[in-house]
Amino acid sequence: MASRRAQLGLSIEEVAQRAGMDPGYLRYFEESADATLSGGTLMLLALALSTTPLALQGAEVHRPRGHGRAGRHPKLLELTKGQCLAHLGAGGVGRIVFTIDRGPVSVPVNFEFTAGEVVFSTDVAKASALESQDVVGFQIDRVDEAVSEGWSVLATGPARRIDDPEEILRLASLELEAWSGGAHHALVGLKPVELTGRVIVHEAD
Repeated sequence: MASRRAQLGLSIEEVAQRAGMDPGYLRYFEESADATLSGGTLMLLALALSTTPLALQGAEVHRPRGHGRAGRHPKLLELTKGQCLAHLGAGGVGRIVFTIDRGPVSVPVNFEFTAGEVVFSTDVAKASALESQDVVGFQIDRVDEAVSEGWSVLATGPARRIDDPEEILRLASLELEAWSGGAHHALVGLKPVELTGRVIVHEAD
């Protein structure tokens, strides 16, 4: 855990806040070679460090193809608002969910979470469509089929086209790019009105 924490430039207190755990307990775990964690606690730490339980334990396995399977003792937990914000703060790839004439659609986007908003780049037509809707959704997740664990976060709220020159200049450092490429793109911000998340962990036998 210590090496991954150092790689991300996080303190024990910051990781503890992300995972909803006591900093003293995490410090004991780092400093005690014989300390062990439950599967659920390990999963929460992996989420806080944007990695997998297997990677924290020093091993990776090939993820099998096919349907995900439930573990022996699965437990579905609600993520706190702080944990949801921590996952959004890691950035990466998410899916924007909105409605068009034929029904709901989901579009993958590169995103960052900054100043309380999910910010992403898309084409002008989609940006206009998103801004015209009262509420849109944004979802991120991570699933590890090999250990039957995973998490998901859903943010819902209004979307806005970002067209203020000073704001665009500030966000230029994020280097967001639409998946379709090209120079004709628009920045969109989504400020979550509702933020929910869930995680599947396993209780010890």
